[in-house]
Amino acid sequence: MPSSFDLAVTLQRETSRMKRRSKVIRRRQSYICKSHEPSQEIPFDLVIEILKRLPAKSLIRFKSVSKFWSTLICSQYFTNLSSSPRLYMWLGFDNEKILVSSSSSLDLDGSFVVDQDLTISAMKGYSVSHVYRGLMCFTNGTSAQIYNTTTRQLVVLPDLEESSTIARDHKFSKIIFIYHIAHDLVHDQYKVVCIVSRRKVRRRIVKLLLEHWVFTLGGGVSFQWRKIPCPCQPHSPCTRGLTINGRMYYLALVPNSIKPLFVRFDISSEKISVLQKPENAYWSRYYYTEIIEYDGRIAILDHADLVRNGVMELWVMEDEEKNRWSRKTLVLHPSQLNMIKTHIVQNMRLTVQGTTRNGDVVLAPQHIFRTGPDQLTVLTQVTTLFYVFLYNLQKNHLRKVEIKSNRYNTKRWDVIGFDDIENLMHL
Repeated sequence: MPSSFDLAVTLQRETSRMKRRSKVIRRRQSYICKSHEPSQEIPFDLVIEILKRLPAKSLIRFKSVSKFWSTLICSQYFTNLSSSPRLYMWLGFDNEKILVSSSSSLDLDGSFVVDQDLTISAMKGYSVSHVYRGLMCFTNGTSAQIYNTTTRQLVVLPDLEESSTIARDHKFSKIIFIYHIAHDLVHDQYKVVCIVSRRKVRRRIVKLLLEHWVFTLGGGVSFQWRKIPCPCQPHSPCTRGLTINGRMYYLALVPNSIKPLFVRFDISSEKISVLQKPENAYWSRYYYTEIIEYDGRIAILDHADLVRNGVMELWVMEDEEKNRWSRKTLVLHPSQLNMIKTHIVQNMRLTVQGTTRNGDVVLAPQHIFRTGPDQLTVLTQVTTLFYVFLYNLQKNHLRKVEIKSNRYNTKRWDVIGFDDIENLMHL
């Protein structure tokens, strides 16, 4: 698996080759300022330092300077250096929804400020299902689109025409589509994973059908979905999932059981497997459980008792192969618990919307209604005050952060995710 160091070495070699070429050109010309390639006097580290300070619009133009610059600017190594963390929100105006974002660099008074409107006409009728590394997935039933929030490029994904689960009679069943964007570290490709689950109930017998599909983004790739065999028992994902180190993890439900599965999907090999859960961890209230990243590792946060008692349970995976976990019980200070109870009233709960680089978990308020034995309905907020809570797991500290916007005056809003990448790849 190529690391950032390996990529940096490769780019340095390419730079050295270009320097030697520049020397030959200088022998033939007395003036070489017209050359677009890095000159001998500019060290490679300085070139990187200059480029990463430029805005995305400038970097997009500079991709056409040379093949080397295009490779560098679009590389995962450079993308990680030039990140600009953002918080994304849906805002509702009557029957219309818009997408806005706020820079996560907190203002002097400790608030986020809405500074971008990312709405495009193609979003009408769609909902956001996933935000990952500057890419956003919009869905409407079986239709899905991928939107690059940096380059503003939009790609409409093909339909799952060969799905036998979708093609069958839907009269006594409900179909759930889960879309997830992930990065293949081995082949340096972005992929969209679609999990299709169909729950069918007849005479109190629950039957579940399951399919996994993968679509590879980027030029030169076959424009079609590929069905991935799944050796696991049929299940329905109950968390959005998290991708880390080239693997996607999620919790899933199986029929007639309250204990969720812990599933891993390897993005490179496209193999699916069920992992062991930590001992004495049941997570029966799965809608209060989310997989997060904790200090570069997979962790599972159970915040079922956060609003009532200010208590959360955190399981951190220390060794995946040996199924070794550590467990921490986090207890809020009474003043922090009172702050939550002041804002979170009946039929409201906090949902995890991502983790910042500083280790803060983004907790967004939502209205939740139970509409079935295993089904919840989520409604947007009904207040003009936009805010989230940032909870630092290592410091065990929670704070409220307001989201300021002078342009938008609406009572319908919802935080849909946190992202920390500006992505310049071509879809």
